[in-house]
Amino acid sequence: MKNEITSLMDRYDEFMQADMPYRKFSYEDFCNKESALCSRGIFSVYGRGMSYEQREIKALKYGHGNIKVLAWSQMHGNEPISTLALLDAINYLETNDNLSDVIANKITLVVIPLLNPDGHIIFDRRNAQGIDINRDARSLVSPEAKMLSEICNRLMPKYALNIHDQELYYTVGKNGQPTLVSMLAPQCDTLDTVSEARARSMKLIDAIANCIEPIAHNRVAKYNDVYTPTAFGDTFMRKGVSSVLIEAGAERGDIQRNISRKAVCMSILSALAVIAGEMQDGTQEGYESLPDNCRYNAFDLMLRGLKVIGETGEYTVDIGIRRIKPSYNPEDFTDDFDDYRIMNIGDLADFGAIIEYNAEGCNLVGSYTVLRIGHKANFDIIDKNGKVFNVSSLL
Repeated sequence: MKNEITSLMDRYDEFMQADMPYRKFSYEDFCNKESALCSRGIFSVYGRGMSYEQREIKALKYGHGNIKVLAWSQMHGNEPISTLALLDAINYLETNDNLSDVIANKITLVVIPLLNPDGHIIFDRRNAQGIDINRDARSLVSPEAKMLSEICNRLMPKYALNIHDQELYYTVGKNGQPTLVSMLAPQCDTLDTVSEARARSMKLIDAIANCIEPIAHNRVAKYNDVYTPTAFGDTFMRKGVSSVLIEAGAERGDIQRNISRKAVCMSILSALAVIAGEMQDGTQEGYESLPDNCRYNAFDLMLRGLKVIGETGEYTVDIGIRRIKPSYNPEDFTDDFDDYRIMNIGDLADFGAIIEYNAEGCNLVGSYTVLRIGHKANFDIIDKNGKVFNVSSLL
């Protein structure tokens, strides 16, 4: 069966939702896809709810097996790759493939492909009330959180897949490689207790990481596991549901995140294959050995060793360039913007960057005064062959 998962990676284009190739998609497009999905009859409507602004939220059921699994995506409205990856996985489950038949026979799967439609429309993490749905598992003030809780109570799943996106600026450990997928078996209490449910989640995550390694290339990381009693993953885990957080990371240069979208889709299908009993190669030790998902406080672009000719002499510096958020919302993803600024100048040998450019033998064109902290990265350099280009072309 592991070979079949590998084969699915090669066949991904066959079930990817090809008419939704961009990270940002319209709510209308999603509703059309969901309606078409329901009309085909393989997925049926298991439950309905309404967002705060009265947009319908559907929970869809697939399969008829004894093992119950609940999966949901985009509880944060600015994390659309989670929904796209889940739609791709749903497309595969509608096929008559061997693995999809096994999953349908062994598992009853309930999915909520877009839990936060109000947040999706304004591309905001929170719902229309300004509530973070994933911090509303205890109070259940938001109608979206209430629906998710009610669906869970009705289904009584053994496993829960909580699917998200994360910013570009995370790496696998501190090696500078961007995280492609991060996962977590959430805490169930403040004591770091490994309950039976949490142990199952750990083993499942290790198995998923093993399955997607052909496309992940050692870029699966473990998300921060601080106990958060108001979060759904922690809440479900505390109730004995084996919860797995799956976060879509990023690939350098992949603006639409299609590579991480594929990796998350395959993570979902791998999880279902393992849960169905087709693969049992995960271990708790394997999970615990995964590298940490580290916030990368570095730069988008680093110019190494650029020569600057000033009025009183020449000197050589490194220049660190990073995007800034023009919004005041600290929860916006920085990589959703393209305002690149000079953020550091000098000896930056101890800092890394997503893109490193060896500027030895290159000179700054024009006055040194264009290099100021906070200024736009819009200056020219001349390389050792005499070619003049704007630094923005490297981004």
